[in-house]
Amino acid sequence: AVGLEPEATLSSSSLAPGEGVAFNAKFTYGITPLSNLQIGVGPGSGNKTFRFGGTYSFDFIPDLSGQIGAGLAAQAYYFNLRNSSGKTELQAYPYIHKRFTSSSGLDFDPFIAMPYGMAFVDGTYQAVWQLAFGSYFRSSEHIGINSELGLNLKNTDTYLSFGVTYRD
Repeated sequence: AVGLEPEATLSSSSLAPGEGVAFNAKFTYGITPLSNLQIGVGPGSGNKTFRFGGTYSFDFIPDLSGQIGAGLAAQAYYFNLRNSSGKTELQAYPYIHKRFTSSSGLDFDPFIAMPYGMAFVDGTYQAVWQLAFGSYFRSSEHIGINSELGLNLKNTDTYLSFGVTYRD
């Protein structure tokens, strides 16, 4: 799957101060029915002028009929910062989700995640922690729309993103 995802940073952290917008391109490869590898890259405004990274996700409890799915993602991202040598974030994302299908056949897959980990900037590091809510809407056989709100709990950003994904 390939996708485009505009993102707005609504509040920032001391590790990368400055609100801004970004435009992310993402490529997702399904390794198995329960695991994916995603690569993301894109420019941005504000303090984060560029980003590149990847995420591996694995559903250790599959989303089956009558059962909520749960999984863990591991993520590594590098951010080029305007006034710094850059920031690297390494995070784990425990998450839960549940897919619903409407009578017209459209899928709606809401999730909640609690990303936490470490951020490294200019030889220092700090723990980071967020709360993220979002959903993926499959609007047709090949097109999906995603949305996500991430809330800063410790040393990270609050953001809002929307995207469009094409799946073959």
